[in-house]
Amino acid sequence: MNKTTINEECPRCKGLGWIKDKEGVRKCVCKYSQVTDSLFKRMNIPKRYRDKELSNFIKNKKYGHDLILSRVEEYINSDDYLDGKGLFFVGPPGVGKTHLAVSILKEFFRRRKLVGLFYDTRSLLFDLKATFDGSSSGREILEDVVKAPILVLDDLGSERLSDWARDILHYIIINRYNELKPVIITSNIELKGKKSENSLEETLEERMGSAIASRLSEMCEILSVKGQDMRTSKLLQLQYGK
Repeated sequence: MNKTTINEECPRCKGLGWIKDKEGVRKCVCKYSQVTDSLFKRMNIPKRYRDKELSNFIKNKKYGHDLILSRVEEYINSDDYLDGKGLFFVGPPGVGKTHLAVSILKEFFRRRKLVGLFYDTRSLLFDLKATFDGSSSGREILEDVVKAPILVLDDLGSERLSDWARDILHYIIINRYNELKPVIITSNIELKGKKSENSLEETLEERMGSAIASRLSEMCEILSVKGQDMRTSKLLQLQYGK
């Protein structure tokens, strides 16, 4: 079976995708729940994350992962997204924030037939800057990001922003805020908060401004994701054969 076809062979259609009954031939319901290569491309999900599911998220009770997964399930099954409500995953690198965000996109398609959009924030800004000379491609990318029924902005605030980049992100977030369109955000830095005298780490509010931070606070429920850096753990396992 193709790696990107999530479901096992359907007992209704025996994997054919179509059912013949007294009313004629119709598409089997399983076809609406399969996340295929073409759909991954439409949602812009990177190859590295295409096998990520809520079911294979490596959880640890010590870090409260059960509660996070429970809240994610509640969000997916609720109608909060219709009011423009999203989630803001914050935590150190490698703890599974992107894994969770991609899983949400896939589940929104399976359960609600909504085709969302994923963008690494830096890649989005780079793509827009490369085409944003009045060309149609730049406008189309921005329109897709603004109008997607559910949007993932991955790794928001990972670096200092130029005035141009800040204006673009303001435009995206303000338009989605006004149109009640949800956004799922992952970030390594806190949205708001006071830093200690010895801390050099900025908040998103400091990097993007209080107006945007205020809107994101209203749009998103903040979920703190803790844990070990899985990328480092995998490298150590490969290095030492464990």
